[in-house]
Amino acid sequence: MATTAFYSNKKELYPTYDGCDLGFTFTPESTTFKVWAPSAEQVLLKLYTTGSFHEAGAQVMGIKQMLLDGRTGVWSATVEGNLNKIYYTYVIKTEKGTHETQDVYSKAVGVNSLRSMVVDLSSTDPEGWENDRHVLPDKPNDAIVWEIHVRDFSSSDSSGVSKNHRGKFLAFTEKNTVIPFTSYPTCLNYLKELGVTHVQLNPVFDFGSVNEITGVDYNWGYDPVNYNVPEGSYSTDPYHGEVRIREFKEMIKSLHEEGIGVIMDVVYNHVYETATSPFELTVPGYYFRMQNGRFLNSSGCGNVTASDKTMFRNFMVNSLKYWVEEYHIDGFRFDLMACHDIETMNIIREELDKTDKRILMYGEPWTANDGENGISGEDCCNKTNAKKLSNRIGMFNDDMRHGIKGGSDDDTKGYIQGAGHSAYNVIAGMMGAASVTFGNWANEPSQCITYDSAHDNLTLWDKILKSNWCSDFDTTDHLYIKQNALAGAMVMLSLGVPFMLAGEEFCRTKHGDHNSYKSPDAVNSINWTRTIRYRELNDYYKGLIKIRKAFSPLRDNTTKAVNDSYIVYNGQIISLTIKNDTEGEWKMMSIILNNTENACQVEFKSQYDLPKRWYILADASTASDKAITEFDKDDLIPPRSVMVLVDLESYNKINGIVEKKIEDTVEEKAYSAKE
Repeated sequence: MATTAFYSNKKELYPTYDGCDLGFTFTPESTTFKVWAPSAEQVLLKLYTTGSFHEAGAQVMGIKQMLLDGRTGVWSATVEGNLNKIYYTYVIKTEKGTHETQDVYSKAVGVNSLRSMVVDLSSTDPEGWENDRHVLPDKPNDAIVWEIHVRDFSSSDSSGVSKNHRGKFLAFTEKNTVIPFTSYPTCLNYLKELGVTHVQLNPVFDFGSVNEITGVDYNWGYDPVNYNVPEGSYSTDPYHGEVRIREFKEMIKSLHEEGIGVIMDVVYNHVYETATSPFELTVPGYYFRMQNGRFLNSSGCGNVTASDKTMFRNFMVNSLKYWVEEYHIDGFRFDLMACHDIETMNIIREELDKTDKRILMYGEPWTANDGENGISGEDCCNKTNAKKLSNRIGMFNDDMRHGIKGGSDDDTKGYIQGAGHSAYNVIAGMMGAASVTFGNWANEPSQCITYDSAHDNLTLWDKILKSNWCSDFDTTDHLYIKQNALAGAMVMLSLGVPFMLAGEEFCRTKHGDHNSYKSPDAVNSINWTRTIRYRELNDYYKGLIKIRKAFSPLRDNTTKAVNDSYIVYNGQIISLTIKNDTEGEWKMMSIILNNTENACQVEFKSQYDLPKRWYILADASTASDKAITEFDKDDLIPPRSVMVLVDLESYNKINGIVEKKIEDTVEEKAYSAKE
């Protein structure tokens, strides 16, 4: 892992290191180990045959004293011979005591993360890995993101995935899976048909809340232990550290082959257990923000890491670069990004840019506990400070989320349930939070992640049912489905980066569980049969995605589309008309939202000369990039629905449709009569 040091303005208590070789450096002839532990009095390297004591053949292979470079705080040792697949730990003596720990800079570990592992990374590459390429959007808002948990994706019998791959990385490698005894696609096969461009995976680095030996526990994985190692419970063999690495790469390669990029959900803001973390055991008190000897807790998980300190900042930067370079990851979603300082996040962006400026980067612009952050409010990565960040560091727009559906877990109502007070937040969100008139915390629309649901809180469907006081999670009541479709339309037809929880498009339910982080598979897993039950809604989302891909102003990463939009609203009815100068595309689109219980007419208004004739691309029941029918000025917008119109003239030109003149039609009829 190439390492680069970035020095913080915060005064450092210890010497820091800017070398590129922390962790192990492997060759078939010898392996060198280096660990930054400036407060240590002694460091021993211990070598093991296995990743845990209970495995067959487990024994200590040797113990070696490591040597300190006092100028850098780095301890090092070199062991001769080929150590590929040999496990190791450090025994570190500090004023806090003597503790055995895995390596902070681990690239591989044994079962349940007890020991680090030396691995020849080149031997973990699947066949054809050298030809694997990133899947990156030209602009951030070209991306359409689908959030999924690895286990949820395939753990259900309905996934059609082979039994030994269910809930594993390898489920993403199975092609042409279907719901058993049907022809309906699932998993990777389904994603291709849906049309999303990227999957965002809930944490896939090594986390501590699931026992890899039994594999029966469930957790979302926001409990980091080793940041640079794939999670073992998602592999077919957690005992041998090289297996999880190879299978993770196979998953990435399979998704890339289908043109789908992979975004990692990364949780650098806290660790699983403070006292037993390799960070704390290696350099006590350094890697975390503390006050009067107490660990601060803006993460809500017992500690908050110190991104503003040199060596943790250095660790974050190089960890992210490692995932990009070794695993070909295409983007990162930062959990509780406001726990991190602005300087660090901008440095990360600059470093990722050296590989490719198109690598996606966005996060949650909040903490779990603002009073426990340990950095000033003006220095943290929240929406208030968005304009201090690179335009290509995005933030989730919770204002839009609340505007669409109301509160995340309660029975309050938003726009889709008929609330008029939500229109302003909806419009601001549809403008990518970059409109001077309606609110512009974002530099550009591409900085705004537009969404209505995520893994946290109630699913969109469960929220809709709760706000309508319905307890039937399998209902097909048309009103609730229309509210779901209206939410999807607002997300997909907005100018920001559209993001959706997996299954939102087929009424995914967790049976009202608003915090399912450790609930069983019965609650969390994707029930693929719902793609049949809610087929019309599923097709509607597919159509919305096609419309988005066909009209470039919706994907404009500048404020041009914002400025080329004209909005009319009365608190209930919203009309958004967007001009388009792109050659070969529709020249004008009108998006009309009606959240009332009644059908309504819309009077078009704009600063532009409006077309006299329009085609309908989407109405209450159908969405497509192909014209459904011509719009008549007397047509009504159905209740709780969206209507999408494009100008008829440019549509016909693009599709080679030549309209007959009235006189030609009369002549044809006369000729036919003579015949």
